Amino acid sequence: MVEISCGIHSIDGLEHPFIPSGITPYLVEEGPNDLTLIDTCFLKDLPKLGTHMRNIGYSIKDINRIVLTHVHIDHIQAVNEIKKLSGGHAKIYSHWAEAGYLANNPDYQGPPTHEAISQILQNYGIRNEDLVTKFGSFEREPIIVDQTLIDGDMVGTKLRVIHTPGHTPGHISLYLDKERIIFGADSLFKSVMSVDGLYVPPSQVSIDPATAAISARRLSQIKCDKLLLAHQDSPILEGAQQAIEHAARLALGS
Repeated sequence: MVEISCGIHSIDGLEHPFIPSGITPYLVEEGPNDLTLIDTCFLKDLPKLGTHMRNIGYSIKDINRIVLTHVHIDHIQAVNEIKKLSGGHAKIYSHWAEAGYLANNPDYQGPPTHEAISQILQNYGIRNEDLVTKFGSFEREPIIVDQTLIDGDMVGTKLRVIHTPGHTPGHISLYLDKERIIFGADSLFKSVMSVDGLYVPPSQVSIDPATAAISARRLSQIKCDKLLLAHQDSPILEGAQQAIEHAARLALGS
């Protein structure tokens, strides 16, 4: 657990099948014993998340809001269990366009496909059997969203929703105005999957990379100093707006 800024924590060390830097959820303190969790993790890493929280004086019972940035399993698999451990009071939020997919009604058909995942694993020399042994099942229960979101909504009193489609149809980022922080989730990757630097995730994992590039350009218009992503070798803690603008220009070929 790293305190990025006062009351803003990254939850580090949570594993991913083929991204060595793992998956990074974030905690935002709304007040005493009042937390917002941005994304979750794989179920097998839930004990790590609990340990990180205890190390800074909190517990899962202090989570009142869980924001799911998009439907991909690495961001959502543990959400039902976290809600249960919260005592049932933690509300689950997502963009309205993904609420049905989260409930498996209908099933999400976007990438990454099984074929794409198999190819990525092959490229990394990872066997499917080893993956199942380490991570367990990649299935998940239906997730019922308590509150759907649209662009511009507020979650709690601090986080503004920015609809950033392209990686998935209802992908969202979140913005802390006072702290000039963007939580970009998977709108951008930074030095992962054998690509150096900040870039828009490709068609292997994104349903519409062209739209994702436009979303990145939109993010580049927001005044920010820090960019916190789900998949990164390290966060961008200064000059984030210029870095996003450069990545958007590369993706758009301009």
